[in-house]
Amino acid sequence: MGKFRDRRWRLVVAGAALLVCTPRFVAASAAAAEPTGAQPPFRLQSLGHGVWAAIATPHGSAGSNAGFIVGSTGVLVVDTFEDPGAARALLAAIRKRTALPVRYVVDTHYHLDHVAGNGVFRDAGAVLLAQRNVRAWERTLNLKFFGAKITAAERRMVQSYVRPSVLYRDGVEVYLGDRRVVIEVLPGHTGGDSVVEVPDADVVFTGDLFWGRALPNLIDADTRAQIASDEALAAAHPRATFVPGHGVVGHAADVRAFAGYLEALRSAVAAARARGLAADALVRAAAPGLRSTYGGWDYFDHFIAPNLLQTAAELAGKKSVPQPPPAGSWAAGTP
Repeated sequence: MGKFRDRRWRLVVAGAALLVCTPRFVAASAAAAEPTGAQPPFRLQSLGHGVWAAIATPHGSAGSNAGFIVGSTGVLVVDTFEDPGAARALLAAIRKRTALPVRYVVDTHYHLDHVAGNGVFRDAGAVLLAQRNVRAWERTLNLKFFGAKITAAERRMVQSYVRPSVLYRDGVEVYLGDRRVVIEVLPGHTGGDSVVEVPDADVVFTGDLFWGRALPNLIDADTRAQIASDEALAAAHPRATFVPGHGVVGHAADVRAFAGYLEALRSAVAAARARGLAADALVRAAAPGLRSTYGGWDYFDHFIAPNLLQTAAELAGKKSVPQPPPAGSWAAGTP
């Protein structure tokens, strides 16, 4: 996850196990927040053929990457940032580039740094789509990122998130006039992850299944499945441009490099566990070797300890991951 504007990084610790490393809100309501100061929330990068990536700027209010696809009859947006003000800035950027309506938004997964701006686009007339687990998880599982001392204002904010109204299980195709967009569900990051493919432009928006030269948040991840998904994406789209959920835009080699980090992480953890190491001792033993290869990646110092400990829990069969809601309950409740 990215840094929230005017919010501090912190560690949420349960017993001896580090559960998550994430920003904490200090504003009373993100719904009222606007980007402030000289730092823009994102940098727009044209990928050609009417496809744009919105790459979060360091210390800006976007918190994650997003993007949009312009067809002959409308626009599809991929993710909506962690701050509604940044989402409004994205909507304004779209309107500077096309008069066509924003018809659809795809939430690539439920994490709050990708969905907090949904209401901005819903109010602009867009239909929100996501894998069906996402609707239930956006207002429930996002509460964990604030820890045990979550405030009433933070709880209200999460429960006010505008959720997707069109749900799919394995994927769906969307047509923007003569432009076809393929949305595919792949396992790994949360259990409700979508990638958005633009075949005629050879562009793939991966959500957080791929991080561009950056260590990932693995709080919900099944790393074995995520490696398989990344390898499959790279093989299926050998010449594509990949827009990650965080970090820089890349290509198939970069997706494979990220999968290589996850493989190295699993190997380092397995070796440390074989020596009987756990908790801080495991981190001290495994981190230096990973630093030698990946220390130059973004968020290394922030995420290396959580990555190691969460992967240790995964390999031990003790990691808690999101569970699908009961059958038939996806559409319950208000948007």
